[in-house]
Amino acid sequence: MKDFAGLLDRDELSDICRNFSSLTGLGVSLHNPDGSGVLSYRKDGICICTILGGDAKCVRNISFSANKAAELGEPYIYICGCGLVMSASAIIVGDRLIGAVLCGPAMLWDADDFAAEELGRNIADSGLSEEDCRRIVAGTPRLTCEQMTSAARILFRLVNYMCRSRCETISQRQEITKQQATISTLLADRKRDIVERRPGFYSPETEKELLTSVRLGNRQKARRLLNDILTDIFLFSGGNTPVICARVYELTGFLFRAASEAGAAGEKLLVTARESQRILDPDIGFEDLCYATTRAMEGFIDAIYENRPDIPGSRYLAEATAYLTENYTRSESMSLSAVCEVLSISPSYLSHLFTKGLGVTFTEYLAWLRIDAAKKLLRSTDLPVSEVAERVGYRDPNYFIRSFRKIVGMTPRSFRRASEGGVELSKKI
Repeated sequence: MKDFAGLLDRDELSDICRNFSSLTGLGVSLHNPDGSGVLSYRKDGICICTILGGDAKCVRNISFSANKAAELGEPYIYICGCGLVMSASAIIVGDRLIGAVLCGPAMLWDADDFAAEELGRNIADSGLSEEDCRRIVAGTPRLTCEQMTSAARILFRLVNYMCRSRCETISQRQEITKQQATISTLLADRKRDIVERRPGFYSPETEKELLTSVRLGNRQKARRLLNDILTDIFLFSGGNTPVICARVYELTGFLFRAASEAGAAGEKLLVTARESQRILDPDIGFEDLCYATTRAMEGFIDAIYENRPDIPGSRYLAEATAYLTENYTRSESMSLSAVCEVLSISPSYLSHLFTKGLGVTFTEYLAWLRIDAAKKLLRSTDLPVSEVAERVGYRDPNYFIRSFRKIVGMTPRSFRRASEGGVELSKKI
């Protein structure tokens, strides 16, 4: 996280502070959590904060008031060491206090001789004369308690909004940069192999894997597969932006359908679908297009899981899928009844949870995990098919071959040859 000053547009902030001060008569200053100053703006004239602003006691008081405001979650109005009224508002990003905005000083009472005398006693060590104290009191704004509270809240909302907006922009740019670095690496690796060997934009197999990952909520794998697909689309489009946009928008349609079939929350699904139309903006660049597509995919996954906490027993479903992911290679303990024994629930109930929560049966989910792992081994190793079968949890190689053919549409050997030769795997799985 950047520091407070790094999050703000100083020109924009200075303009806000200047106009706020002109309207209310109050000084405005921004500080780090330790009380050190970042920026201040005060109307012309003598002000006690201008004279004593660097005083160690003032800095400690500002730090204390910032933390107090963070505890309260609203502006903290207090009497400062000089006996004048100040307001501190915490600036929080995420769950972290990154700074505070102060407004004041002000007086909630008349500027009479008694007020000047009291100020003189409070700052006796400052060396200011009685005349200086009278001038300071005369130049200090007089507000009602309600006016002071309203002014503090307005400033609090403005600066917090600026910080949140800036943080969101920084976060978005970081995500885009990270994604583009990944895609650039993939482009460099594939440009020679893919363009010459494969006739299509991207393999239907990769698309199917992506849709399955979205249905199952496997975000990490879904992001990786999406980057693979975006890389291929860019390669085969020849940099033609309208073609890229059309292909990517078509992909979001497939994602929408997968989310809908998985029982996604309708309202959230429609909101995400509307937002994804930004992909068709004629002025959108490739970086923003990739980011918008990733956000759409994340939105569809969120829409699926927005409904899932309402499914009775969703905790057992989460525990079951986690157990399968960690132990799918152990063929002896991967039956429905064996997993139910671990979770202490009935087989019929867990079977119902898989069908209701994931839209697949227990057996289908387990097979998907195993075949997915088998495809990786077939691509990356020269292991015999029988050993691949054993490593992913199949005791019987023949049963593994039948399961593989059913899910992938070809035998393991054919899959390996196709992967090695760059042949498009045209059958949908």
